[in-house]
Amino acid sequence: MSERIDARRNRRRIVVAASEVFREEGVGAALDVVARRAGVGRGTLYRHFPDRASLLAAVLEERVELLESFAAEHEGEDLLERLVVEISWYQADMPGLVAALNASAVDAERLAAVSARTVAMLRRAYDDARAAGGLREDVTLDDVLLATAMVGGVASAASAPGGGVGRALQLAFRGLRSEGRLAAPVPPAELRSSPS
Repeated sequence: MSERIDARRNRRRIVVAASEVFREEGVGAALDVVARRAGVGRGTLYRHFPDRASLLAAVLEERVELLESFAAEHEGEDLLERLVVEISWYQADMPGLVAALNASAVDAERLAAVSARTVAMLRRAYDDARAAGGLREDVTLDDVLLATAMVGGVASAASAPGGGVGRALQLAFRGLRSEGRLAAPVPPAELRSSPS
Protein backbone atom coordinates (compact mmCIF):
# COMPACT_ATOMS: atom_id res chain seq x y z
CA MET A 1 0.00 0.00 0.00
CA SER A 2 2.78 2.47 0.90
CA GLU A 3 4.39 1.78 -2.50
CA ARG A 4 1.23 3.04 -4.19
CA ILE A 5 1.16 6.11 -1.95
CA ASP A 6 4.82 6.78 -2.71
CA ALA A 7 4.17 6.35 -6.44
CA ARG A 8 1.26 8.82 -6.34
CA ARG A 9 3.36 11.27 -4.33
CA ASN A 10 6.25 10.98 -6.79
CA ARG A 11 3.94 11.44 -9.75
CA ARG A 12 2.47 14.56 -8.18
CA ARG A 13 5.94 15.95 -7.40
CA ILE A 14 7.01 15.37 -10.99
CA VAL A 15 3.97 17.18 -12.43
CA VAL A 16 4.46 20.14 -10.07
CA ALA A 17 8.16 20.29 -10.90
CA ALA A 18 7.43 20.05 -14.63
CA SER A 19 4.97 22.93 -14.39
CA GLU A 20 7.60 25.07 -12.68
CA VAL A 21 10.44 24.12 -15.04
CA PHE A 22 8.35 24.48 -18.21
CA ARG A 23 7.18 27.93 -17.04
CA GLU A 24 10.76 29.00 -16.37
CA GLU A 25 12.58 27.38 -19.28
CA GLY A 26 9.90 26.52 -21.83
CA VAL A 27 8.24 23.26 -22.77
CA GLY A 28 11.46 22.01 -24.37
CA ALA A 29 13.37 22.09 -21.06
CA ALA A 30 15.49 19.05 -20.24
CA LEU A 31 13.58 16.37 -18.38
CA ASP A 32 16.64 15.80 -16.17
CA VAL A 33 15.99 19.28 -14.78
CA VAL A 34 12.41 18.25 -14.01
CA ALA A 35 13.59 15.10 -12.24
CA ARG A 36 16.08 17.05 -10.12
CA ARG A 37 13.46 19.66 -9.21
CA ALA A 38 11.06 16.87 -8.21
CA GLY A 39 13.74 15.16 -6.14
CA VAL A 40 13.45 11.89 -8.06
CA GLY A 41 15.75 9.92 -10.31
CA ARG A 42 15.42 9.73 -14.08
CA GLY A 43 14.12 6.17 -13.79
CA THR A 44 11.26 7.28 -11.55
CA LEU A 45 10.36 10.10 -13.93
CA TYR A 46 10.34 7.75 -16.94
CA ARG A 47 8.33 5.08 -15.09
CA HIS A 48 5.54 7.62 -14.66
CA PHE A 49 6.05 9.50 -17.93
CA PRO A 50 7.75 7.50 -20.68
CA ASP A 51 8.23 10.58 -22.87
CA ARG A 52 7.95 14.37 -22.89
CA ALA A 53 4.49 14.27 -24.49
CA SER A 54 2.99 12.21 -21.67
CA LEU A 55 4.41 14.65 -19.10
CA LEU A 56 3.14 17.68 -21.04
CA ALA A 57 -0.28 16.03 -21.25
CA ALA A 58 -0.29 15.52 -17.47
CA VAL A 59 0.58 19.20 -16.95
CA LEU A 60 -2.27 20.24 -19.27
CA GLU A 61 -4.72 17.89 -17.57
CA GLU A 62 -3.79 19.29 -14.17
CA ARG A 63 -4.34 22.82 -15.45
CA VAL A 64 -7.80 21.87 -16.68
CA GLU A 65 -8.57 20.32 -13.27
CA LEU A 66 -7.56 23.60 -11.62
CA LEU A 67 -9.83 25.50 -14.01
CA GLU A 68 -12.73 23.15 -13.23
CA SER A 69 -12.22 23.70 -9.49
CA PHE A 70 -12.00 27.45 -10.09
CA ALA A 71 -15.25 27.36 -12.10
CA ALA A 72 -17.02 25.46 -9.31
CA GLU A 73 -16.02 28.17 -6.82
CA HIS A 74 -16.82 31.18 -9.01
CA GLU A 75 -20.25 30.55 -10.44
CA GLY A 76 -22.02 33.64 -11.72
CA GLU A 77 -22.56 35.84 -14.72
CA ASP A 78 -18.90 36.88 -14.93
CA LEU A 79 -17.53 33.32 -14.79
CA LEU A 80 -17.06 33.20 -18.55
CA GLU A 81 -14.80 36.24 -18.47
CA ARG A 82 -12.91 34.86 -15.48
CA LEU A 83 -12.30 31.59 -17.34
CA VAL A 84 -11.15 33.38 -20.50
CA VAL A 85 -8.71 35.41 -18.37
CA GLU A 86 -7.37 32.31 -16.60
CA ILE A 87 -6.99 30.33 -19.84
CA SER A 88 -5.28 33.28 -21.52
CA TRP A 89 -2.75 33.70 -18.72
CA TYR A 90 -2.15 29.95 -18.66
CA GLN A 91 -1.25 30.20 -22.34
CA ALA A 92 1.06 33.14 -21.64
CA ASP A 93 2.53 31.37 -18.64
CA MET A 94 3.60 28.32 -20.66
CA PRO A 95 3.55 29.23 -24.36
CA GLY A 96 3.74 26.36 -26.76
CA LEU A 97 2.26 23.73 -24.43
CA VAL A 98 -0.74 22.89 -26.60
CA ALA A 99 1.24 23.22 -29.85
CA ALA A 100 3.89 20.82 -28.51
CA LEU A 101 1.20 18.33 -27.57
CA ASN A 102 -0.53 18.62 -30.93
CA ALA A 103 2.80 17.94 -32.66
CA SER A 104 3.61 14.99 -30.42
CA ALA A 105 2.63 11.35 -30.50
CA VAL A 106 0.50 11.67 -27.37
CA ASP A 107 -2.82 9.82 -27.49
CA ALA A 108 -5.24 11.91 -29.58
CA GLU A 109 -8.17 10.65 -27.48
CA ARG A 110 -6.48 11.98 -24.34
CA LEU A 111 -6.15 15.45 -25.90
CA ALA A 112 -9.70 15.30 -27.22
CA ALA A 113 -10.96 14.51 -23.71
CA VAL A 114 -9.12 17.53 -22.26
CA SER A 115 -10.50 19.73 -25.03
CA ALA A 116 -14.04 18.44 -24.47
CA ARG A 117 -13.81 19.16 -20.73
CA THR A 118 -12.62 22.69 -21.42
CA VAL A 119 -15.36 23.38 -23.97
CA ALA A 120 -18.03 21.95 -21.64
CA MET A 121 -16.82 24.22 -18.83
CA LEU A 122 -16.86 27.26 -21.12
CA ARG A 123 -20.29 26.31 -22.51
CA ARG A 124 -21.86 26.32 -19.03
CA ALA A 125 -20.28 29.70 -18.29
CA TYR A 126 -21.34 31.01 -21.72
CA ASP A 127 -24.94 29.96 -21.09
CA ASP A 128 -24.93 31.79 -17.74
CA ALA A 129 -23.40 34.94 -19.26
CA ARG A 130 -25.92 34.83 -22.12
CA ALA A 131 -28.85 34.43 -19.69
CA ALA A 132 -27.59 37.36 -17.60
CA GLY A 133 -27.28 39.61 -20.66
CA GLY A 134 -23.52 39.96 -20.35
CA LEU A 135 -22.77 39.13 -24.00
CA ARG A 136 -23.62 40.84 -27.26
CA GLU A 137 -26.60 39.21 -28.93
CA ASP A 138 -24.58 37.90 -31.87
CA VAL A 139 -21.75 36.36 -29.81
CA THR A 140 -21.55 32.57 -29.98
CA LEU A 141 -19.52 30.10 -27.99
CA ASP A 142 -17.32 29.70 -31.07
CA ASP A 143 -16.62 33.45 -30.88
CA VAL A 144 -15.49 33.04 -27.27
CA LEU A 145 -13.21 30.15 -28.26
CA LEU A 146 -11.82 32.22 -31.14
CA ALA A 147 -11.16 35.19 -28.82
CA THR A 148 -9.32 32.89 -26.40
CA ALA A 149 -7.23 31.48 -29.24
CA MET A 150 -6.42 35.00 -30.46
CA VAL A 151 -5.24 36.07 -27.02
CA GLY A 152 -3.22 32.85 -26.87
CA GLY A 153 -1.61 33.84 -30.17
CA VAL A 154 -0.62 37.18 -28.67
CA ALA A 155 0.89 35.34 -25.69
CA SER A 156 2.90 33.05 -27.98
CA ALA A 157 4.15 35.88 -30.19
CA ALA A 158 5.11 38.28 -27.40
CA SER A 159 8.80 38.87 -26.76
CA ALA A 160 8.24 39.09 -23.00
CA PRO A 161 6.21 36.54 -21.03
CA GLY A 162 2.63 37.78 -20.96
CA GLY A 163 3.48 40.79 -23.10
CA GLY A 164 0.29 42.26 -24.54
CA VAL A 165 -2.06 39.73 -22.95
CA GLY A 166 -3.78 42.30 -20.74
CA ARG A 167 -4.44 44.61 -23.69
CA ALA A 168 -5.54 41.69 -25.88
CA LEU A 169 -8.05 40.69 -23.21
CA GLN A 170 -9.43 44.24 -23.08
CA LEU A 171 -9.92 44.24 -26.83
CA ALA A 172 -11.43 40.75 -26.84
CA PHE A 173 -13.93 41.65 -24.14
CA ARG A 174 -14.87 44.83 -25.98
CA GLY A 175 -15.98 42.60 -28.85
CA LEU A 176 -17.79 40.04 -26.68
CA ARG A 177 -19.52 42.12 -24.02
CA SER A 178 -22.98 43.60 -24.12
CA GLU A 179 -23.26 47.40 -24.05
CA GLY A 180 -23.96 47.38 -20.31
CA ARG A 181 -20.70 45.58 -19.49
CA LEU A 182 -18.30 47.50 -21.72
CA ALA A 183 -16.96 49.65 -18.86
CA ALA A 184 -16.41 46.73 -16.47
CA PRO A 185 -12.74 46.03 -15.70
CA VAL A 186 -11.07 42.87 -16.95
CA PRO A 187 -11.15 40.37 -14.07
CA PRO A 188 -7.75 39.70 -12.49
CA ALA A 189 -5.99 36.39 -13.04
CA GLU A 190 -6.28 34.47 -9.78
CA LEU A 191 -4.59 31.22 -10.78
CA ARG A 192 -1.58 32.80 -12.43
CA SER A 193 0.76 32.34 -9.50
CA SER A 194 -0.89 29.21 -8.14
CA PRO A 195 1.23 26.07 -8.14
CA SER A 196 0.04 23.56 -10.70
